[in-house]
Amino acid sequence: MKHTMGKEMEASSEEKQIAKENIKNSLRDLTGLVGVSGSEQDVVKYLRNSLLPYADEVNIDAYGNVIAIKNGRTSGPKLMISSHSDEVGFCVKNILQDGFIMFDKIGGVSDQLLLGRKVWVTRNKLPGIIGIKAGHMQTPEESTQVKTIRECYIDVGASSREDVERMGIKIGDPIVFQSDFMEMDNKDLVCTKSVDNRIHCAILIELFKELKSMDFSGTLFGVITVQEEVGLRGAMMVANAIEPDYAIVLDTIPAGDTPDIQTEKALPVYLGKGPVCPIADGVRGNMNFQYIHPKVREIIEEQALVASVPLQVLTLIGDGYTTDAASLSSSNKGIPVGILSTPRRYSHSPVELVNLNDAEGVLRIVKGIVSQNGKKNLSFI
Repeated sequence: MKHTMGKEMEASSEEKQIAKENIKNSLRDLTGLVGVSGSEQDVVKYLRNSLLPYADEVNIDAYGNVIAIKNGRTSGPKLMISSHSDEVGFCVKNILQDGFIMFDKIGGVSDQLLLGRKVWVTRNKLPGIIGIKAGHMQTPEESTQVKTIRECYIDVGASSREDVERMGIKIGDPIVFQSDFMEMDNKDLVCTKSVDNRIHCAILIELFKELKSMDFSGTLFGVITVQEEVGLRGAMMVANAIEPDYAIVLDTIPAGDTPDIQTEKALPVYLGKGPVCPIADGVRGNMNFQYIHPKVREIIEEQALVASVPLQVLTLIGDGYTTDAASLSSSNKGIPVGILSTPRRYSHSPVELVNLNDAEGVLRIVKGIVSQNGKKNLSFI
């Protein structure tokens, strides 16, 4: 029975290629937008407009969480599949009298990434540069030091505070790394900023497209949350409003297959070897430690098998990784939740690298989960 079902559900090579191209095109658009936590408006507009033709209803709540609803043909559980719209970045802290800008971090950005970078300032993407002292003038000690954000500044080509203000720049305006969308020699590998987590926003758009003519039971809530990078805030707002019966959180996960990581000992996650299912995760100190629900794990693993998608499984506890699942699992009296992740290298940098085959695998698994919604008992024992 499983063998026959797998053949029915397995996508053809042509279908996989079309899905990858669609995901790539949406990802190119989405990563070209400015959407740091608290300033996700342009990303939210894009997602609303992209989902409207395929959803029965698309709502935006007061904080910008996107809720796309697709009703099945028959009654059944409420299934929430979520991504998040925000990216890490910065905001304007102060504008100095000589026209340089001081800035704060929003989310986890390493100080090692700052000096000499191009940035976009405000949602209008005004060009700027994080300044760096001329190498000719650096002392030997300075040439090896990493400057903190408090020692850095942004140059927008202004000579006074008034010049900066005339550009329309204000205190609190968002700032992101300027990063081109780059395809590697292998066109399935793409690199840019904010792959975390625009890749799964793109996957949700493609999921709704493919569900347009598919029968399923219950109700699908395709959710894109805000402010994940600064405390998983949007997820709790939405979960308490929707009250789903169970949820699948889609997010990226660091790949450990680079020379600077002991892959098998520390982070056995590989680019190109399929989606990842983190069984347990938690930030340093384990304040948000959580296991995924055992029945939701079964659902993910079963649908990966049916769709012939390789699945990487691991725990990632105490290493600074967590997702909206930590927030959802304790919302609305406790929501059974699982995580499905796309690996990407160079986390929270302007050069995040992802393999579109892994992303397409996520799509096939969640499509299978929707198709079988309501066919599995979610009770803990």
